[in-house]
Amino acid sequence: MPPFDAENLIITEVRHLPIVKAQKIGLVETVDRMVGSQMQLSPGMAVLGMVLDTLSGRTPLYRLAEFFEEKDTELLLGTAIEPERFCDYNLGRSMDQIFETGTQKIFS
Repeated sequence: MPPFDAENLIITEVRHLPIVKAQKIGLVETVDRMVGSQMQLSPGMAVLGMVLDTLSGRTPLYRLAEFFEEKDTELLLGTAIEPERFCDYNLGRSMDQIFETGTQKIFS
């Protein structure tokens, strides 16, 4: 194991966000099951990213990638995802697919 390098360590507050991810409501799984996709960022992960951002103070969607730049995505999302995947293009495609599937259908 390499020695600990404290000089390059970035510390950010995640506050309550890991607790939100730990809830067993199956948000990501439900959205991904109902909304078919072959994108790099699944619609379920896009929704979870937007929910976490909203609960932490809400930034505009076009800045969601910046929100995740200094966050531990593996801790918050359950898997390591590059922040660049949360670009407005991927979020827009995810929301379009969710709309085509039907938001009420997914919610119920």
